[in-house]
Amino acid sequence: MHSLNRDQTKEGPWHEHDWGQLYWVTNGIINVETSKAQWAITPGSVGWTPKHCVHKVKIFAGVQVYVLDLDYSDADGFLNEPGVFGMSAFLNSLLEKASELDDVSYPPGYIQHFAALLSYEIARLEELPLGLPLPSDRRARNIADQLMNSPASELTQEQLASHWGVSVRTLSRIFTKQTGLTFSQWRQQSKVVNSLKWIQEGLPINDVAERSGYTNVSAFIEAFRQRFGETPGKFQSKIL
Repeated sequence: MHSLNRDQTKEGPWHEHDWGQLYWVTNGIINVETSKAQWAITPGSVGWTPKHCVHKVKIFAGVQVYVLDLDYSDADGFLNEPGVFGMSAFLNSLLEKASELDDVSYPPGYIQHFAALLSYEIARLEELPLGLPLPSDRRARNIADQLMNSPASELTQEQLASHWGVSVRTLSRIFTKQTGLTFSQWRQQSKVVNSLKWIQEGLPINDVAERSGYTNVSAFIEAFRQRFGETPGKFQSKIL
């Protein structure tokens, strides 16, 4: 297990590994993105990318994250799909133990048994609604990337579609088919998920709402509550 600390936000390139990676964030927030979705990983959750999963990681300033590399076989029971899961007290203890493994000698077979126990615990965790599905169509993905980078953009669906050379009707059909959400639903979810990076910075909720593209803070609070089951203020108090 190795730890990462960042004084400033940094995004790495697309890459993959011959091993799985478990992300344990103790402070701040990181984003993990694949071709299918983007996930936000915060304190109280754990992220997972299986081996050969092409992904990139964005680590925001002030983050403390531990990354556990797991070399495993297909028969070892680790999940085949990436995701973010709620942390359990037992898994938290296991990860604390994992941070010691490089410094202490253990009997033969210990690491293999330890990895097997991790796979069982990860499989039992509840997946959290911290992911945002992404379209695979090139034009729709360009629009999705633009909106994720500028959540407060006032460009309409018609303007975005015209800029990227796709009809509004086709764009709507693509988002519904490839993300399971209508374009307007996806755009709202994108704003709420992106708001997490400003919430973890400790910004006032009014400022977070404005940066996320909401002119009405009450509308932002309600959208956040529907997505995460609690208000942004309560969520913020848990991670700071």
